[in-house]
Amino acid sequence: MSKELLQIMLLAAVSDGKIHPEERQMLQTYRKLYAPLRDISQDEFDDVNVILYNQLNAEGMKLQYIIEDIGKKMPKEQKGMAYALAAEVCASNFELHPQEKALLSLIAEVWNIKPSIVSAVQVSLDLRYLK
Repeated sequence: MSKELLQIMLLAAVSDGKIHPEERQMLQTYRKLYAPLRDISQDEFDDVNVILYNQLNAEGMKLQYIIEDIGKKMPKEQKGMAYALAAEVCASNFELHPQEKALLSLIAEVWNIKPSIVSAVQVSLDLRYLK
């Protein structure tokens, strides 16, 4: 599941077309300190990055299909956590771009994230990043 968490976090970071310095730092910090991501090597990180880049650019895959594919490899109970991590990455530069909001809405829809989780994550982002 660690690669799937990294995939959704990277997808969140690139969703507005640019990886901001705060997003890059958050990815590196989570990879270094967060238990589910700690065992990912730099080579594995780079591989996930390349695969995602190819899916988005070379293959022209739609976001919905990428999200569905990531979700298929993840237990249902961990999708809420993955959604929260994606939201954290999106908000880490203290703003949510329209593309980031659209991505988070699509993740919630495709993975059937409970509205109570979506709401709780939004409150958390508002308290820490956005207001």
